[in-house]
Amino acid sequence: MSSDERHRGMDAARVRADLTVQGLWLRYVALGGSGDAFDLDGYLQGLVPLETFQQDVLAQALNEALEDSYRSYCIPLSTPPSGAAGDGRLGRLIDDLLDDPQLAIREEIEQPGTGSV
Repeated sequence: MSSDERHRGMDAARVRADLTVQGLWLRYVALGGSGDAFDLDGYLQGLVPLETFQQDVLAQALNEALEDSYRSYCIPLSTPPSGAAGDGRLGRLIDDLLDDPQLAIREEIEQPGTGSV
């Protein structure tokens, strides 16, 4: 992918994720990006170069924003599949570990998958 295609693709992804440049910049900085909002805006417009590492940080920020956007449109299942987190086993295991870590581990080893945790 050429540099020209890359910055255009990133700007298109920004628009698709419904992010302002400032919103994207906040995500970018949170992931360790070191450019300022003006650099980012200039890069997205093809006016300012951005180091390869900084482009990768920006790409990660965009990928996460797109994933968040995608997840907001997902339709939840009417009933969770059996054995899913909704069956309460994980919560009971956490409670048991907080009460007595050794006991909870022994019980799980002795009775795996019986739903006792």
